[in-house]
Amino acid sequence: MNDRTTLVKTLLSDLAQDAANYDKLDSLLAKQHAHLTRRDSQALNAISETVLPLMDALNNNAQRRVTCLETLGVSADDEGMRKVLTALPEAYGRQGLAHWERIYALAKRCQEQNNANGRLLAQQKQLFDKLLKPEHAFSYAPSL
Repeated sequence: MNDRTTLVKTLLSDLAQDAANYDKLDSLLAKQHAHLTRRDSQALNAISETVLPLMDALNNNAQRRVTCLETLGVSADDEGMRKVLTALPEAYGRQGLAHWERIYALAKRCQEQNNANGRLLAQQKQLFDKLLKPEHAFSYAPSL
């Protein structure tokens, strides 16, 4: 993977794929929140089976992106990506930059949604612990 054209094509293809995958992930995390609220374990399992391969694909593309950027001689970060994209012909660079910025925004939104889902799950666990283990609900109260 050292032909510069191949590396750039790989970057652009992966960016488009990641933007689409983050769109899917964002939607799935919102659905996951709704299913967590309803405690619908079957739907949650189905979502997990879809989320995990998406996460694997996003992770694989991120690793490949690092390799491509480093092979192209730029830093494997936002600055390096922007350097590569702005050096491309305008149409390709503009499209690549749009995908890159969309990925950033969606990744941030997915992280926020995932955190909200985690908080909801923790609250539900806390509630179930109180309901299922009432003897521990008042562990700081004096013994009677």
